[in-house]
Amino acid sequence: YISKSRHFTVENLILNNVFFGILVEKSHYGTIRNNRISGEALEEASSGNGIHLWHCSDITIKNNALSGMRDGIYFEFVSHSKVLHNNSHHNIRYGLHFMFSNNDAYRYNTFAKNGAGVAVMFSKFISMAHNTFLENWGAASYGLLLKEIYDAKIENNRFEQNTIGINAEGSTRIHYGNNNFIRNGWAVKISGACYANRFTRNNFLNNAFDIAYNSKLNDNSFEGNYWSAYTGYDLDKNGIGDVPYRPVKLFSYIVNSTPETIVLLRSLFVDIIDFSEKVSPVFTPDNLLDNKPLMKKAE
Repeated sequence: YISKSRHFTVENLILNNVFFGILVEKSHYGTIRNNRISGEALEEASSGNGIHLWHCSDITIKNNALSGMRDGIYFEFVSHSKVLHNNSHHNIRYGLHFMFSNNDAYRYNTFAKNGAGVAVMFSKFISMAHNTFLENWGAASYGLLLKEIYDAKIENNRFEQNTIGINAEGSTRIHYGNNNFIRNGWAVKISGACYANRFTRNNFLNNAFDIAYNSKLNDNSFEGNYWSAYTGYDLDKNGIGDVPYRPVKLFSYIVNSTPETIVLLRSLFVDIIDFSEKVSPVFTPDNLLDNKPLMKKAE
């Protein structure tokens, strides 16, 4: 437990079967590195977090392994801090959880088989890059939850085999670039007041649904991405499809409102209704298009 400290280091600890691992409050300019923290949490209410920071700034959390906790890493009112090269897995709730924390970065981390991968809430100026979100499965699970986030960059991440790759709610001015979405249920779900977001040079590979959208209005840009489901052509051989791609399928809209219909996935009926919506959009935003779909994966 560290309180009201400056210029501290916590390193090379092995903490097994703990309720709370490392708790830091009102401290600044510290490093937490090379620690192994594990618990045997069964329920959220009766478990604590692996590394918990409250009202801190300029903290680096690096090369830690965290498992079996409520949240692997938890930030609340934390600024100008970095989360680097950590492995957070098999935690009950989140691998990493941000609340009211601005100007932070997390990079080169792996979040696997947690209740959900990462939740970033009520924060701004966050950089999320080169992370792996893997096998975060469950009815309400996702690789990354964004809730009330502003002015962030999400780049060069890998979202593979999650129920939902990214679930965005009320998030604005986010740049999504060079991410790989591979074999997720939904690659990206967008709902509730998401404006001025830009998706470019992302690879959407073999997801059940690439984009889910709950509004007929669209103020976000999808341009220059690779979609494995794209069947258009490139007559002038410039590497960009000549026909725009419409990533929101009518069936994803139906599943959002009636989840039981998922049993019809990949049936002929679904192909027919998706084709009819593509020809004449009624339920999905008619301006949600990738006008420059890539013919080859973005590198």
